[in-house]
Amino acid sequence: MIAVAAPQPVLGQQKAEPITLNWASFVPGTHPETVAVQKGFMNKAVELSKGRLAFKFRGGPETISLVDLTKATQSGLVDFSINLSGFAETVAPGVGGIILTRISLDEERKNGTYEYVDQLCNKGGLHYMGRGAPTFDHQFFNLFLNKKVEKPQDFKGLRLGTATAARALVEGWGAVPVNLLLTDYYTAMERRTVDGVASSPVSNWVNLGCQAVTKYLALPGYLQTSVFVAMNLNTWNKLPPDMQQVITAAMVHSEKVSGEFWAEEKAKGMQKLKEAKVEVYNLPPDTAKWLLDTAYDATWAYQMKRFPDVTPRLKVLLSGGK
Repeated sequence: MIAVAAPQPVLGQQKAEPITLNWASFVPGTHPETVAVQKGFMNKAVELSKGRLAFKFRGGPETISLVDLTKATQSGLVDFSINLSGFAETVAPGVGGIILTRISLDEERKNGTYEYVDQLCNKGGLHYMGRGAPTFDHQFFNLFLNKKVEKPQDFKGLRLGTATAARALVEGWGAVPVNLLLTDYYTAMERRTVDGVASSPVSNWVNLGCQAVTKYLALPGYLQTSVFVAMNLNTWNKLPPDMQQVITAAMVHSEKVSGEFWAEEKAKGMQKLKEAKVEVYNLPPDTAKWLLDTAYDATWAYQMKRFPDVTPRLKVLLSGGK
Protein backbone atom coordinates (compact mmCIF):
# COMPACT_ATOMS: atom_id res chain seq x y z
CA MET A 1 0.00 0.00 0.00
CA ILE A 2 1.01 3.60 -0.49
CA ALA A 3 3.04 5.22 2.25
CA VAL A 4 1.78 8.79 2.61
CA ALA A 5 4.45 11.33 3.48
CA ALA A 6 4.14 13.75 6.34
CA PRO A 7 3.65 17.45 5.57
CA GLN A 8 6.70 19.26 4.20
CA PRO A 9 8.98 20.35 7.06
CA VAL A 10 9.83 23.95 7.87
CA LEU A 11 13.42 25.17 7.78
CA GLY A 12 15.58 23.35 10.30
CA GLN A 13 13.36 20.28 10.60
CA GLN A 14 14.23 16.84 9.30
CA LYS A 15 13.24 16.23 5.68
CA ALA A 16 9.96 14.33 5.25
CA GLU A 17 10.00 10.76 4.01
CA PRO A 18 9.04 10.37 0.33
CA ILE A 19 5.80 8.81 -0.85
CA THR A 20 6.82 5.27 -1.75
CA LEU A 21 4.83 3.47 -4.42
CA ASN A 22 5.08 -0.32 -4.66
CA TRP A 23 4.88 -1.78 -8.16
CA ALA A 24 5.06 -5.06 -10.05
CA SER A 25 5.37 -6.16 -13.66
CA PHE A 26 4.07 -8.98 -15.84
CA VAL A 27 7.65 -9.54 -17.03
CA PRO A 28 10.90 -9.56 -15.01
CA GLY A 29 12.55 -6.36 -13.89
CA THR A 30 15.36 -6.81 -16.41
CA HIS A 31 13.00 -7.20 -19.37
CA PRO A 32 13.16 -4.36 -21.98
CA GLU A 33 9.50 -3.45 -21.46
CA THR A 34 10.02 -3.08 -17.71
CA VAL A 35 13.32 -1.25 -18.12
CA ALA A 36 11.72 1.20 -20.57
CA VAL A 37 9.06 2.23 -18.03
CA GLN A 38 11.60 2.44 -15.22
CA LYS A 39 13.84 4.76 -17.22
CA GLY A 40 11.09 6.77 -18.83
CA PHE A 41 8.52 7.08 -16.06
CA MET A 42 10.01 6.38 -12.65
CA ASN A 43 13.26 8.26 -13.12
CA LYS A 44 11.34 11.24 -14.47
CA ALA A 45 8.79 11.14 -11.63
CA VAL A 46 11.56 11.19 -9.02
CA GLU A 47 13.16 14.12 -10.83
CA LEU A 48 9.96 16.14 -11.24
CA SER A 49 8.85 15.48 -7.66
CA LYS A 50 12.29 16.53 -6.35
CA GLY A 51 12.52 13.26 -4.47
CA ARG A 52 9.04 13.34 -2.94
CA LEU A 53 8.18 10.16 -4.88
CA ALA A 54 10.02 6.87 -4.55
CA PHE A 55 9.38 3.48 -6.12
CA LYS A 56 9.88 -0.05 -4.79
CA PHE A 57 9.83 -3.03 -7.14
CA ARG A 58 7.88 -5.95 -5.70
CA GLY A 59 8.70 -8.39 -8.47
CA GLY A 60 7.77 -9.81 -11.82
CA PRO A 61 5.76 -12.93 -12.68
CA GLU A 62 7.84 -14.99 -10.24
CA THR A 63 6.18 -12.98 -7.45
CA ILE A 64 2.71 -12.22 -8.86
CA SER A 65 1.49 -14.21 -11.85
CA LEU A 66 0.11 -12.45 -14.91
CA VAL A 67 -3.40 -13.75 -14.26
CA ASP A 68 -3.29 -12.34 -10.71
CA LEU A 69 -1.61 -9.01 -11.44
CA THR A 70 -4.75 -7.01 -12.17
CA LYS A 71 -6.44 -8.20 -8.97
CA ALA A 72 -3.27 -7.45 -7.01
CA THR A 73 -3.37 -3.88 -8.33
CA GLN A 74 -7.11 -3.52 -7.81
CA SER A 75 -6.85 -4.71 -4.19
CA GLY A 76 -3.88 -2.49 -3.40
CA LEU A 77 -1.42 -5.33 -2.83
CA VAL A 78 0.74 -3.22 -5.15
CA ASP A 79 0.14 0.44 -5.90
CA PHE A 80 0.56 0.10 -9.65
CA SER A 81 1.63 -2.41 -12.24
CA ILE A 82 2.92 -2.85 -15.76
CA ASN A 83 0.31 -5.19 -17.17
CA LEU A 84 -1.40 -6.41 -20.33
CA SER A 85 -4.63 -4.68 -21.26
CA GLY A 86 -6.35 -7.94 -22.23
CA PHE A 87 -5.88 -9.35 -18.74
CA ALA A 88 -7.13 -6.10 -17.21
CA GLU A 89 -10.49 -6.68 -18.92
CA THR A 90 -11.45 -8.88 -15.96
CA VAL A 91 -12.08 -5.66 -14.01
CA ALA A 92 -12.13 -3.04 -16.79
CA PRO A 93 -14.17 -4.56 -19.65
CA GLY A 94 -13.15 -3.37 -23.11
CA VAL A 95 -9.75 -1.85 -22.37
CA GLY A 96 -8.05 -4.56 -24.42
CA GLY A 97 -9.20 -2.63 -27.47
CA ILE A 98 -6.39 -0.11 -27.02
CA ILE A 99 -4.16 -2.36 -29.16
CA LEU A 100 -6.25 -1.27 -32.18
CA THR A 101 -5.31 2.39 -32.16
CA ARG A 102 -4.54 4.06 -35.48
CA ILE A 103 -3.49 7.41 -33.98
CA SER A 104 -0.44 8.78 -32.20
CA LEU A 105 0.05 8.92 -28.45
CA ASP A 106 -0.35 12.70 -28.49
CA GLU A 107 -3.65 12.37 -30.36
CA GLU A 108 -4.90 9.82 -27.83
CA ARG A 109 -4.44 12.33 -25.04
CA LYS A 110 -5.98 15.16 -27.05
CA ASN A 111 -9.10 13.53 -28.52
CA GLY A 112 -10.45 11.95 -25.33
CA THR A 113 -9.09 8.41 -25.71
CA TYR A 114 -7.02 8.62 -22.55
CA GLU A 115 -9.94 9.95 -20.50
CA TYR A 116 -12.32 7.29 -21.79
CA VAL A 117 -9.92 4.43 -21.04
CA ASP A 118 -9.42 5.91 -17.57
CA GLN A 119 -13.20 5.90 -17.05
CA LEU A 120 -13.30 2.21 -17.97
CA CYS A 121 -10.46 1.50 -15.55
CA ASN A 122 -12.10 3.52 -12.76
CA LYS A 123 -15.08 1.16 -12.80
CA GLY A 124 -12.71 -1.63 -11.83
CA GLY A 125 -10.86 0.29 -9.13
CA LEU A 126 -7.94 1.31 -11.35
CA HIS A 127 -6.49 4.55 -12.67
CA TYR A 128 -5.14 4.38 -16.22
CA MET A 129 -1.66 5.90 -16.27
CA GLY A 130 -0.68 5.27 -19.88
CA ARG A 131 1.01 2.89 -22.29
CA GLY A 132 4.13 0.93 -21.58
CA ALA A 133 6.76 0.68 -24.33
CA PRO A 134 4.52 1.72 -27.25
CA THR A 135 5.53 1.58 -30.89
CA PHE A 136 5.39 4.70 -33.05
CA ASP A 137 4.75 2.70 -36.25
CA HIS A 138 1.84 0.59 -34.90
CA GLN A 139 3.76 -2.57 -35.74
CA PHE A 140 4.13 -4.09 -32.29
CA PHE A 141 3.34 -7.71 -33.16
CA ASN A 142 5.17 -9.61 -35.88
CA LEU A 143 4.64 -12.83 -37.80
CA PHE A 144 7.49 -15.31 -37.31
CA LEU A 145 7.30 -18.40 -39.52
CA ASN A 146 8.83 -21.68 -40.55
CA LYS A 147 6.57 -21.82 -43.60
CA LYS A 148 6.71 -18.93 -46.04
CA VAL A 149 3.43 -17.17 -46.88
CA GLU A 150 2.87 -14.77 -49.76
CA LYS A 151 -0.88 -14.71 -50.43
CA PRO A 152 -4.05 -15.00 -48.30
CA GLN A 153 -4.61 -18.61 -49.35
CA ASP A 154 -1.30 -19.56 -47.75
CA PHE A 155 -2.75 -18.81 -44.32
CA LYS A 156 -5.48 -21.43 -44.58
CA GLY A 157 -4.82 -24.14 -42.00
CA LEU A 158 -1.53 -22.57 -40.90
CA ARG A 159 -0.95 -23.33 -37.21
CA LEU A 160 0.01 -20.07 -35.52
CA GLY A 161 0.93 -19.74 -31.87
CA THR A 162 -0.79 -16.81 -30.28
CA ALA A 163 -1.49 -14.99 -27.06
CA THR A 164 -5.00 -13.79 -26.24
CA ALA A 165 -4.52 -10.36 -27.85
CA ALA A 166 -3.84 -11.84 -31.31
CA ARG A 167 -6.20 -14.80 -31.36
CA ALA A 168 -9.01 -13.08 -33.25
CA LEU A 169 -6.78 -11.82 -36.05
CA VAL A 170 -5.22 -15.27 -36.49
CA GLU A 171 -8.69 -16.73 -36.93
CA GLY A 172 -9.56 -13.88 -39.30
CA TRP A 173 -6.63 -14.85 -41.51
CA GLY A 174 -8.01 -18.37 -41.73
CA ALA A 175 -5.16 -19.82 -39.69
CA VAL A 176 -5.51 -22.16 -36.72
CA PRO A 177 -4.69 -20.44 -33.40
CA VAL A 178 -2.63 -22.38 -30.87
CA ASN A 179 -2.61 -20.84 -27.41
CA LEU A 180 0.96 -20.41 -26.19
CA LEU A 181 2.64 -18.78 -23.24
CA LEU A 182 5.60 -16.55 -23.94
CA THR A 183 7.89 -19.18 -22.47
CA ASP A 184 6.55 -21.81 -24.90
CA TYR A 185 7.46 -20.00 -28.12
CA TYR A 186 10.93 -21.49 -28.55
CA THR A 187 9.90 -25.08 -27.89
CA ALA A 188 6.83 -24.87 -30.12
CA MET A 189 8.89 -23.52 -33.03
CA GLU A 190 11.73 -25.97 -32.45
CA ARG A 191 9.43 -29.00 -32.34
CA ARG A 192 7.30 -27.70 -35.23
CA THR A 193 4.09 -28.01 -33.22
CA VAL A 194 3.27 -24.63 -34.80
CA ASP A 195 4.12 -23.18 -38.19
CA GLY A 196 4.75 -19.79 -36.69
CA VAL A 197 3.90 -17.32 -33.93
CA ALA A 198 1.77 -14.21 -34.48
CA SER A 199 1.90 -12.49 -31.08
CA SER A 200 5.46 -11.41 -30.36
CA PRO A 201 7.46 -8.26 -31.03
CA VAL A 202 10.97 -8.61 -32.47
CA SER A 203 12.76 -7.73 -29.24
CA ASN A 204 10.91 -10.39 -27.22
CA TRP A 205 11.59 -12.93 -29.92
CA VAL A 206 15.34 -12.52 -29.88
CA ASN A 207 15.47 -12.17 -26.08
CA LEU A 208 14.00 -15.69 -25.97
CA GLY A 209 16.56 -16.88 -28.50
CA CYS A 210 13.82 -17.86 -30.94
CA GLN A 211 15.79 -16.64 -33.95
CA ALA A 212 17.63 -19.97 -33.74
CA VAL A 213 14.42 -21.86 -34.60
CA THR A 214 12.91 -19.40 -37.11
CA LYS A 215 13.17 -19.31 -40.90
CA TYR A 216 11.12 -16.23 -41.83
CA LEU A 217 9.79 -12.91 -40.59
CA ALA A 218 6.95 -11.58 -42.75
CA LEU A 219 6.36 -7.81 -42.80
CA PRO A 220 4.47 -5.62 -42.04
CA GLY A 221 3.86 -5.94 -38.34
CA TYR A 222 0.51 -5.00 -36.82
CA LEU A 223 -1.30 -3.42 -33.87
CA GLN A 224 -0.06 -1.41 -30.90
CA THR A 225 1.37 -2.77 -27.68
CA SER A 226 -1.05 -4.33 -25.22
CA VAL A 227 1.21 -3.26 -22.35
CA PHE A 228 -0.30 -0.60 -20.17
CA VAL A 229 0.35 0.90 -16.77
CA ALA A 230 -2.42 1.17 -14.19
CA MET A 231 -2.57 2.31 -10.58
CA ASN A 232 -4.84 1.33 -7.73
CA LEU A 233 -7.59 3.97 -7.75
CA ASN A 234 -7.51 4.53 -3.98
CA THR A 235 -3.76 5.06 -4.16
CA TRP A 236 -4.24 7.59 -6.93
CA ASN A 237 -6.96 9.47 -5.06
CA LYS A 238 -4.82 9.70 -1.91
CA LEU A 239 -1.91 11.33 -3.74
CA PRO A 240 -1.58 15.11 -3.37
CA PRO A 241 -2.78 16.92 -6.52
CA ASP A 242 0.72 18.13 -7.35
CA MET A 243 2.04 14.54 -7.20
CA GLN A 244 -0.81 13.41 -9.47
CA GLN A 245 0.34 16.05 -11.93
CA VAL A 246 3.92 14.81 -11.64
CA ILE A 247 2.88 11.23 -12.35
CA THR A 248 0.83 12.26 -15.37
CA ALA A 249 3.65 14.39 -16.77
CA ALA A 250 6.19 11.62 -16.15
CA MET A 251 3.96 9.11 -17.92
CA VAL A 252 3.62 11.36 -20.98
CA HIS A 253 7.40 11.63 -20.99
CA SER A 254 7.72 7.88 -20.56
CA GLU A 255 5.51 7.08 -23.53
CA LYS A 256 7.78 9.11 -25.79
CA VAL A 257 11.05 7.87 -24.30
CA SER A 258 9.81 4.29 -24.19
CA GLY A 259 8.75 4.49 -27.83
CA GLU A 260 12.26 5.57 -28.78
CA PHE A 261 13.77 2.86 -26.58
CA TRP A 262 11.48 0.28 -28.16
CA ALA A 263 12.50 1.35 -31.66
CA GLU A 264 16.15 0.88 -30.69
CA GLU A 265 15.41 -2.56 -29.24
CA LYS A 266 13.58 -3.52 -32.42
CA ALA A 267 16.54 -2.44 -34.54
CA LYS A 268 18.88 -4.53 -32.41
CA GLY A 269 16.50 -7.46 -32.72
CA MET A 270 16.36 -7.15 -36.50
CA GLN A 271 20.15 -7.29 -36.58
CA LYS A 272 20.13 -10.49 -34.52
CA LEU A 273 17.59 -12.01 -36.91
CA LYS A 274 19.87 -11.13 -39.80
CA GLU A 275 22.86 -12.71 -38.05
CA ALA A 276 20.81 -15.86 -37.47
CA LYS A 277 20.04 -16.04 -41.22
CA VAL A 278 16.31 -15.47 -40.72
CA GLU A 279 14.79 -14.29 -44.01
CA VAL A 280 13.01 -10.99 -43.44
CA TYR A 281 10.71 -10.16 -46.33
CA ASN A 282 7.82 -7.85 -47.24
CA LEU A 283 4.51 -9.38 -48.19
CA PRO A 284 3.20 -8.35 -51.63
CA PRO A 285 1.22 -5.06 -51.36
CA ASP A 286 -2.21 -6.67 -51.85
CA THR A 287 -1.46 -9.35 -49.28
CA ALA A 288 -0.07 -6.81 -46.83
CA LYS A 289 -3.25 -4.73 -47.10
CA TRP A 290 -5.40 -7.81 -46.61
CA LEU A 291 -3.34 -8.88 -43.60
CA LEU A 292 -3.71 -5.50 -41.87
CA ASP A 293 -7.36 -4.89 -42.76
CA THR A 294 -8.30 -8.37 -41.59
CA ALA A 295 -6.28 -8.06 -38.40
CA TYR A 296 -8.08 -4.88 -37.37
CA ASP A 297 -11.55 -5.90 -38.56
CA ALA A 298 -11.42 -9.32 -36.91
CA THR A 299 -10.13 -7.96 -33.61
CA TRP A 300 -12.71 -5.16 -33.51
CA ALA A 301 -15.44 -7.74 -34.18
CA TYR A 302 -14.11 -9.82 -31.29
CA GLN A 303 -14.16 -6.81 -28.99
CA MET A 304 -17.66 -5.83 -30.14
CA LYS A 305 -19.01 -9.30 -29.44
CA ARG A 306 -17.71 -9.28 -25.88
CA PHE A 307 -18.10 -5.61 -24.95
CA PRO A 308 -20.88 -4.09 -27.07
CA ASP A 309 -21.50 -1.24 -24.62
CA VAL A 310 -18.05 0.32 -24.77
CA THR A 311 -16.41 -0.86 -28.00
CA PRO A 312 -18.22 1.49 -30.45
CA ARG A 313 -17.04 4.58 -28.56
CA LEU A 314 -13.52 3.24 -28.21
CA LYS A 315 -13.36 2.42 -31.92
CA VAL A 316 -14.33 5.99 -32.86
CA LEU A 317 -11.69 7.45 -30.57
CA LEU A 318 -8.89 5.09 -31.59
CA SER A 319 -9.69 5.76 -35.24
CA GLY A 320 -9.09 9.48 -34.71
CA GLY A 321 -12.60 10.71 -33.97
CA LYS A 322 -13.97 12.48 -30.93
